[in-house]
Amino acid sequence: MPFLRQVSNFVFLICLMFFTGCSAYVNDDDSATEPDASDTSNPITWTDCGGKVGDRPCDFTFVDQNGDEWNLYDNYGQVILLDFSTMWCSYCQISAMDVQNVQDQYGPDGFIWVTLLVDDLSGGDVSLDEVQLWANTYGITTAPVLMADRSIIDTTGEDGYPVQSWPMFILVDQDMNIIWGLRGWSSELILAAIEDTLGR
Repeated sequence: MPFLRQVSNFVFLICLMFFTGCSAYVNDDDSATEPDASDTSNPITWTDCGGKVGDRPCDFTFVDQNGDEWNLYDNYGQVILLDFSTMWCSYCQISAMDVQNVQDQYGPDGFIWVTLLVDDLSGGDVSLDEVQLWANTYGITTAPVLMADRSIIDTTGEDGYPVQSWPMFILVDQDMNIIWGLRGWSSELILAAIEDTLGR
């Protein structure tokens, strides 16, 4: 009997250790082992900006042709072509004919062509109706056309974009650095700059 009692006590202790050991690894809080999806740190930490090659571009938020707000810094990680245009500029109209084709070609690689319409046909402020008219006229459906204004322009390039002629193009890389600019229109130069930045 003492032997059987010792065996049963031994079995009891083994079972107790087994259940206690297993329960020690139970985690009722799954969030402790899973990454918190809301804990994303914004890679944008700078406060200085400018409009020259080598600068961080100055942030802006404007309404697009769909009536939605479009913010530059929300698109960190994309290659972004900023197209400063006016409705009265003939070369701006010519360049607008290429926007959707270029967006279709390079968009899947992480590229966005952003048209910033600064003036209407008479040189005044652009309305949402006029932005929509521009997008519809040139078949721009998946690239933002923004109802912009001259508040983002600084001809020195110190506190804004040095737009002195129309159109003007500024290319921003995936790390939000201005890496290239062009005054005037050249489809070949723009495509070459886009492809080089995307690493094609």
